[in-house]
Amino acid sequence: MSTQSLRCYLVVRAQEWMSALPLEGVEETMRPLPVAPVSAAPAFVRGVSLVRGAPAPVVNLAALLGGGQAQSTPGQRFVSLRVPEGHLALEVDEVVGLRWMEEGSLESVPPLLRATAGGHVQRLGSYDGRLLAVLGAARLLPEDFWERLEMPSDAPSEDEATS
Repeated sequence: MSTQSLRCYLVVRAQEWMSALPLEGVEETMRPLPVAPVSAAPAFVRGVSLVRGAPAPVVNLAALLGGGQAQSTPGQRFVSLRVPEGHLALEVDEVVGLRWMEEGSLESVPPLLRATAGGHVQRLGSYDGRLLAVLGAARLLPEDFWERLEMPSDAPSEDEATS
């Protein structure tokens, strides 16, 4: 096994989903923080939380991967991630631990899953006999959501400003 193809991942669980996050994008894990709802957010976004004094969208991993609404019961842990737009908190049920995986042993995502997972799942593998979804943190939230978060709440939207 070549050490050049090994990569470290943080493995987390959200309901029945086991997921791996590239460790270089993970800032920290923490207890859940208070979450304020955000209007017009995707169904898998619980809202926004202050993480180390900065606002961060909170993404419910089970809802993101399962295609449902964010759980009414908060997850047990937050995983703070660095993304190109800033930071986000991923809400999970359990932080399982670190795992080194050979990237060549991970499978590509079948076309049907790729279409339904919205580009969130980059590769597939296994963890203790269970399916493991390798996530791309940079793709968890659509770009227009980040733009809405940056817009002051009293500023008119583009549609309102042109009408």
